[in-house]
Amino acid sequence: MADNCYKQIPGSRQAQAVFHKPHACGDNPGKIPIREAGRLKRYFINPCLTPEHGLQAVYRYAESFGVPVTNETADQINRLCMSDPFFISCVIQSDFEEKDLTTREGVVDTVNYEITDENSEMSMTWGEYIELTLKKVNDRNAKKMLLHLCKYSDREWTPRELRDELELETDEKEVREKLEIMVKADVIKKGTADIDYRGLGDGTLNLILRKRFEKEIREFAPDLKKDFNAELDRLKADKKSLQGRLGNLIGKFAEFQLFTEFRSRKRFSLSAYFNGVKDRKKLNITDVRMREKFQRRDGKEMETDVLAESDCGRTVIAEVKKTKEKTGLRAVRDFHEKTEAYSERFPEKKILPVFLSVGGFTRGAMKFCKEKGIGTASEIKYFQKK
Repeated sequence: MADNCYKQIPGSRQAQAVFHKPHACGDNPGKIPIREAGRLKRYFINPCLTPEHGLQAVYRYAESFGVPVTNETADQINRLCMSDPFFISCVIQSDFEEKDLTTREGVVDTVNYEITDENSEMSMTWGEYIELTLKKVNDRNAKKMLLHLCKYSDREWTPRELRDELELETDEKEVREKLEIMVKADVIKKGTADIDYRGLGDGTLNLILRKRFEKEIREFAPDLKKDFNAELDRLKADKKSLQGRLGNLIGKFAEFQLFTEFRSRKRFSLSAYFNGVKDRKKLNITDVRMREKFQRRDGKEMETDVLAESDCGRTVIAEVKKTKEKTGLRAVRDFHEKTEAYSERFPEKKILPVFLSVGGFTRGAMKFCKEKGIGTASEIKYFQKK
């Protein structure tokens, strides 16, 4: 037996088994029987992220694969993908020929393609999983029960309740046998009592099952695009919630967004992001850094939130305030002193100062920024839109 423990992923999206070495080799000279169950410890893992972390995943995948999205469509992608990181990655990397993740229509079409097209990564991956796990119960009744349990995963069902609800022409014993097989296949789970069963609550699985089985069971094909648009209509109707999510997103990832924009876009003017920028010449950024430290002439250490250097010798220094409160005069004065100190330290560079304040600016702060030529913004309107 190996000296170290190792982990196994048994194909389940819900659990992870860990193999433990119960004894050192010298401690068990063949006299003590080792039970297999004693060597396994199960860890249950939620396949989906929190909504906040799902949004972060959308931005991370978009940045990593160079796919344009906007703040609004990032939220839409996260909503339709139900914060499932695999689903999100499939949409961002989709081979859909008409993929455009900067518009609502483009998001809906791309998500629909990943669910419905048999050649998409999402469909092929889930197809393999379903075919492997449902071989023993691949009949109409089993599919009907599975689809029903996934749709109503918020409650538990007994075999009798399922038989009556779905009007199955079979006895309770056979229903339970099929349910037990599906539990072992990890497409449903046991409920509170031994006789109770429930769906996994995995929205992605529900969509795949609807696409594969709904027409066979209910004799009509699901209109997933219509459902996706309805979901986005609900999101749009809840304007307060949407604004809160976007505001929270901008606050948490403002520096990252700005950093990514500067690194990704080619030949742009700062006026595309900031108001009051006097220098309108195009920038060609060659180096971008976050939290760049430097020393003033007196030795005091200072730090810039985002620093971007263009091949023309101009350097953008950006300050980012992520709080909901308005930025006041003192904060912009401190930033101005910082840019002056950087200019003294590196006199050969032309400094372009900009200030991103998620909470906006007070009247005095805005007046000072205009006088000193500091560009201002309260949001980043585009994300990697080239």
